[in-house]
Amino acid sequence: MTRCSEARQRGAELVEFALVLPAILLLLVGIVDFGAAFALRQKMTNAARECARIVVSEPLSDQSCQSATPCAIVAGANAAVAYMGNAGASLACIQPAAPTSSSALEWTYACAGGATLVINRGYTISGPGGGLIPATQVTLTYPVAWCLGGLAPSAPIATQVTMPDLVS
Repeated sequence: MTRCSEARQRGAELVEFALVLPAILLLLVGIVDFGAAFALRQKMTNAARECARIVVSEPLSDQSCQSATPCAIVAGANAAVAYMGNAGASLACIQPAAPTSSSALEWTYACAGGATLVINRGYTISGPGGGLIPATQVTLTYPVAWCLGGLAPSAPIATQVTMPDLVS
C-alpha cells in the first residue's frame, strides 16, 4: 500500500466519523434527557402518593389550621411541595393554604411556570360487587426543559395517584 492510499484511507475515516458524530451525540443527549424525565416522573409520583396518603387519612371537617382550605388538603399540598423541593424540582410557587381554585371537593394549585397540583377528594373507584368506594385522586403536572430545545416537543409531565379514603 502506498503512502497516498494510506492518507486517503485516513481521510475517509475522518469524513465518516464527522458524518456519524452528530447522530451519536443526538442519541446520547436524547438518552440522558429521557432518563432525567423518567426520574422526574418517579419523583412526581412519589410526591403525589405522599400527598394522597396524608389527604385520605384526615377528615375534611378538620378546620383547626386557621385556613378556609381544609387542614387535610393543606397538609397534603405541603407534603407534595416539600417532597418535590427535596427531590430538586421546586413547587415553591404553590401556597398550600390558598389554592388557585376550589370547589366542594376539588382543590387546584397552579403556578405561572406550568406546574399544577389538583387534589380531588370527590373521586370514586369501583369496589367489589360493583359498588363505588370514595377515593382521593391527586394529579401533579410539572414542566420539562429538554436539552434538545426545539428538536423535542415541549410538554409537561403528568402523574396521577388514586387512593381509597380512610375517613370521610
